[in-house]
Amino acid sequence: MEQIKGTKLFLYNLSSAGHALFDSILLAFYMNFLLPPSETVSSGELEQYLPEKILYIIPTIGFIMFAGRIVDAVSDPLIASISDKSRSYLGRRRLFLIISIIPFTLSTALIFFPPAAGPSVINIIYLSLMFSLFFLFYTMYVAPYIALIPELAHTEEKRLSITTAQGYFALMGGAIAMIGGSALIGIFRKKYTLTKSYQFTIIVLCIIGFIFLLMAILAVNEKKYTKSIPSSLAIIPSIKKTLSNSYFIIFLLSYMSGWFVFNILRSSAVHIGETMMGLNVEESGLNFIILFVSAGLSFAGVMFFSKKYGKKNVMITGLLLFSIFSIGLALTGILPFDKNLYGKVFWGLLGIPTAVFLILPNVFIAELCDYDYKLTGENREGIYFGVNGLFLKLNLGLSTAAASVLYVFFGKDISNPFGIRLSLLLGAAVSIIGTIILMKYPNRLSEKTIQNAA
Repeated sequence: MEQIKGTKLFLYNLSSAGHALFDSILLAFYMNFLLPPSETVSSGELEQYLPEKILYIIPTIGFIMFAGRIVDAVSDPLIASISDKSRSYLGRRRLFLIISIIPFTLSTALIFFPPAAGPSVINIIYLSLMFSLFFLFYTMYVAPYIALIPELAHTEEKRLSITTAQGYFALMGGAIAMIGGSALIGIFRKKYTLTKSYQFTIIVLCIIGFIFLLMAILAVNEKKYTKSIPSSLAIIPSIKKTLSNSYFIIFLLSYMSGWFVFNILRSSAVHIGETMMGLNVEESGLNFIILFVSAGLSFAGVMFFSKKYGKKNVMITGLLLFSIFSIGLALTGILPFDKNLYGKVFWGLLGIPTAVFLILPNVFIAELCDYDYKLTGENREGIYFGVNGLFLKLNLGLSTAAASVLYVFFGKDISNPFGIRLSLLLGAAVSIIGTIILMKYPNRLSEKTIQNAA
C-alpha cells in the first residue's frame, strides 16, 4: 500500500475548500436573503420570500430547517453505513463523492432562487425541499470524504498535518464565500437589484466550489492508498455500537457546543454588521476577512500547542475563548467605544477558537476510529464521521432555529437588535457547557485505555 503524498495529497486536501465554501454560502447569506431586516425590505433592496411566522407562532426559517433535519436524520447514518460496507471498484468512499458532487452543487444554488414573488406557501414548500436536498448531498460528499483521513494517515502527527492543511483550505473556501461573496454582491449591485446580485454571486461561487470538490475525486485511488476491512454490521447495530463509545459521546457533545456558537456567528454575521456596527452588506465582508486572517495566523499556534500540551487542552481553550469573545461581540454598540472598531477587534479575536475547531475535531475522530478498530477489528470510519455529521447538522438546525426565534421575538432590526445580542449570549452559554463536558475526555486513548474498555 502506497502513502499518498505530494500533488495527490494536495488535491485531496483542496476539496475541503469546496464543501466549506458551500457550507459558508448557506450560513453567511441565506438568513439575510430569506429573512432580511425590515428596513432593507421597505427600501425595496431585497424581496421578502417568506412570512416570518407560520400560524402566527412558528418561525418559518426554523420550520424549514427542521424539515431539512428530518432528511438529515436518516441520511447521515444510512450513507455512512453503506459506505463502510461498500466494496465498489471505484472505492468505498470515492463512489459517494462521484454520485453527490453535481446535486450538491445544484441544491446549494437553488436555495437562493425561490419560485414565487413575495411571502408564499409555495416558497415554504420549495425551500423545505431544497434545504433537505442540500443536507442529503452535503452528507453524501463530506462524510465519506473525511472518513478517508484515518485510512490515508496512520499516525496522529500525519493526521494533524492533513487536518491542518484541510483547515487552511476550508478557511480559503469560507473566505471565498464570505469575503469574495460580499465583494461580488457589491460589484453586481452596480448594475442589478440586490436580489439579483445575491443570485448571480451564488452562481459564481457554486461553480468555484464544484471545481474544488472535483479534485478529491481525481486524486484519490483507494485501491492504491488505503487498506481497510469493510464492516459487516447492519446500520442499527453499527449506530448502537458507535453511540456506546462513551469517549465518542463526550467528544461529540463538546464539539457540538463549539459549533453551536460558531453557527450563530456565521449566520448572524451580516446582521451584526448591519444592525450593531453600522455597516452595509458589502462592508460586512471585512469582518470575515478579519476573522479568516486571524484564524489562518492561529493555525501554527494550534499545531504547536497541540503537540506540546495535547489536543484536549487546546480544544478546551478554544471553547472558553468562543464563549468569552462571543459575549464581547454581543456588547458591540453598548459599551462606550467606537462600535465599528470594537466589533472588528472581537471578530479578529474569534479567529483563534475558529482555528482550533477547523483543525482538531477530525484528529479526535480519527483517534476514536482507531480505538474502535482495536476493540472490534472492523474499519467503521464512515459511521463515526456519519454520526458526527448527523449531530452536527442537527446542531446547525438547532442553532439557526434558536437564533431565528430570538430574532423574531426579540428584534433583528437596526432599531432593535436585541435578539441578535441574545443569540450570541446563548451561544456563549452553550460553549461553557461543552467546556465542562470535554474535561471528562482522557488526554490520550492509550493502550491501557483500550485494554480497560475491552
